[in-house]
Amino acid sequence: MNRNEIIAKVKELGLPTEKPAHQCKTEYLQELLNKQHSVTTEIKRKGRPVNENSNRQKRLAELNAKREAGELRKGRPVVEGSARQVRLSLKGTLKLGRKPNPESAAYKRRMELEVKRANGELKRGRPAQVKAE
Repeated sequence: MNRNEIIAKVKELGLPTEKPAHQCKTEYLQELLNKQHSVTTEIKRKGRPVNENSNRQKRLAELNAKREAGELRKGRPVVEGSARQVRLSLKGTLKLGRKPNPESAAYKRRMELEVKRANGELKRGRPAQVKAE
C-alpha cells in the first residue's frame, strides 16, 4: 500500500489519530492499522538497494563495531612530548612577544600607572566637567 491508500484506509475505518490522518507520519498510520485492525501494510524501501558484501558496507560495519567498542578515535593522533604539545601546555605561563626595555619612558609610565592602580589611587574615566554658572 502506498501512503494515499493507507490514509484512505485509516479514514474509512474511522481510527482516532493525534492529528488529521494526512498530517501524520506513514509509520504511525501503519502501526495504527496493524494494531487495531491487523491490516498488513508493506511499503517498499525507496532508493538504491544496499549490497552488504560491498567494500564500503564492510568498512562502515567495522567502523560501527569500533565505535561501539570505544576504539574509534577521530582526528590526528597526539604525539606526547612534541614541541607543539610542550608549547600548548605552557600556553598561559609564557609571555609572548618582545621583552620591554625597563629604561624606556613609556615602560616607566606604564609601571607607575600599574602601581597607582594597585594602590587604588588611579581615578578611572574622564574627569567631570566643571559647570560655569
